[in-house]
Amino acid sequence: MKNILLSVLVFSGITNIWAAGSHSGEAGKIETSVSFLDSSGYTTTDARGTHYNFYGMTFDEPKVYPSWTYGKNYPLYFIGNTMNFTVTMRNAASKGAKPFKIKVKALNNVLETDGSPGMSLAAPQEWIVEDLRPGESRVLSGSVYIAPDPNLPSGLDITKIRISHLNEGGNEDAGLIKEEIAVWCPPKYKP
Repeated sequence: MKNILLSVLVFSGITNIWAAGSHSGEAGKIETSVSFLDSSGYTTTDARGTHYNFYGMTFDEPKVYPSWTYGKNYPLYFIGNTMNFTVTMRNAASKGAKPFKIKVKALNNVLETDGSPGMSLAAPQEWIVEDLRPGESRVLSGSVYIAPDPNLPSGLDITKIRISHLNEGGNEDAGLIKEEIAVWCPPKYKP
């Protein structure tokens, strides 16, 4: 009987209730935004390619990204400089709810043209937020030095923010509440 019940649950798609990171009720209670500071210009993309705009100049590259990147201005940073950013978090839970005790992690990667994360741009950065009470906000500051690496491709990059419960176990995804992705860009390295 136990095996039959397990088979019914697997084939009915209910198995995701045991999946790592199933904290969907809490995801809406933590509002997050990423702000990029002091960019040198901006980059846009469309079905024709990637367009870099800085210091009154524009140049194009026939690198095409997924349509979800089209029509937005992404902050542009030059290789050899530091990209500074902030993560603003707000506990949007109603008054009387428990404060959040969470871990915030920022991962920075190249964005591949298929929309997947590519090579890492920096070591992950991590912050512990001990007591984010209902209605409160916190601003966390981070930075990424964009090393002059000839293997670093031009185009879009991402900062992925992962918000998790503090988890003492070995499975980092078990406490995952939500992920947010913000996009930025350095043009091609020229020595």
